[in-house]
Amino acid sequence: MFLINNNEKDLFMNFEKIGLRKDIENSNVLIKINLSGIYGKNHPRTDISLLKKLVSFIYQNGGTCSIAEGANGRLVENLVFSGFDDFLDYYNIKVIDIEQVECDEVLIHRECHYIPKCFQEYSVRIGLPAASKREEMLYSNNIKLFFGAVPKNKYQLDYNKVSNGVPRPKLHINLNSSIVNLFLAINNYSPFKYYINGGLSYNEKIGEFTLAETYIGDNALELDNYLFQTYFNNCEYPEYLNILKIIINN
Repeated sequence: MFLINNNEKDLFMNFEKIGLRKDIENSNVLIKINLSGIYGKNHPRTDISLLKKLVSFIYQNGGTCSIAEGANGRLVENLVFSGFDDFLDYYNIKVIDIEQVECDEVLIHRECHYIPKCFQEYSVRIGLPAASKREEMLYSNNIKLFFGAVPKNKYQLDYNKVSNGVPRPKLHINLNSSIVNLFLAINNYSPFKYYINGGLSYNEKIGEFTLAETYIGDNALELDNYLFQTYFNNCEYPEYLNILKIIINN
């Protein structure tokens, strides 16, 4: 299920319709964003204005929140540079840099993944990615968001099989399978209930653009498919979505 809106009033109404308002009352909420580095041209990040709207809604309805991302110890710096410093100070939001926390091992289809233990401390977990299909890279949105939810040091190789520019080379040996397995590992260990998509995006065929509407849903695969067909259908369809469809349907 997902809901669509194109203004702030309807966004907050959709938060209520989908059940978010009820869930966050007296709850601690985890928000996984896409902000491993600051914005650069043709490399969109989580929309900060949308993040601010979500955080405001959480606190206005009796909740608190923490923000998580793997950013090499620079997540606070990235948030401040992106214009989120006023919210960090006002709400005293906890910032979780994935590279600096303890993890548990989760085995999925004979592939081991390392999920932050602190994820289980939150009763509500929300994904807030940026949708993109960049040159020589796979379509990225809700499902691929979790590549930034695991520490880099757990996914290194002791031999040079993939390019040095890949931060987690072990995940790239069988890339599509690893995307699926990591998503399933997260779902088994600390499932995310909501996904919110909006803001600046990138399509390798047309360049940067802004999503016409904001989408909130409770099914990452459904939303990824919808946004791909709506905004990226001139690109190659990612194999990991096909793999995940087969697993879920079986």
